[in-house]
Amino acid sequence: MGLLTSARSCIGTLGRRMRSAQAMTVARRSFVYTTQPAAGVTASMSAARGFCSHPDFAPKSNVEGAEDEQVQKMLKQLVTENKVVLFMKGSPDAPQCGFSRAVAQVLAEEQCQDYAYVDVLKYPEVREGVKKFSDWPTVPQLYVKGEFQGGCDIVVQMHKDGELKDVLAKAQEQE
Repeated sequence: MGLLTSARSCIGTLGRRMRSAQAMTVARRSFVYTTQPAAGVTASMSAARGFCSHPDFAPKSNVEGAEDEQVQKMLKQLVTENKVVLFMKGSPDAPQCGFSRAVAQVLAEEQCQDYAYVDVLKYPEVREGVKKFSDWPTVPQLYVKGEFQGGCDIVVQMHKDGELKDVLAKAQEQE
């Protein structure tokens, strides 16, 4: 009995090794197949792996179909109805970009707590629309009393020069 059990164990081990060797061969064959064209397969297909050409996998715009005029109208309303508006990536508590973090920190340092912010990562049509609205290519963007102040570099420089404190004070005075 011991010899039979030992033989089965040996055969089982050998079978596992053979299956493992077959699996490696299959993997090697598939690798060879992807790097060398098989009969009837064009060289361009084997040289580079292409993505599926089905329309479901084609790149799609999230802003396609959004009325540009409507977005611009909403942005204008937003910046005129609020004293201070910050278009940023993320939120002031959890910014998703170092530049957005810097502007949020500058506003906190200026004790400006009463401001509206828009997370442009959640609203792609706003992300593209605000760039057209201000004719400024990047986010974050700061508006005070409907007037575009600038992006990160400009706002940080205004803060260092003391200009931002004056602009924000004037906005808070006029109710």
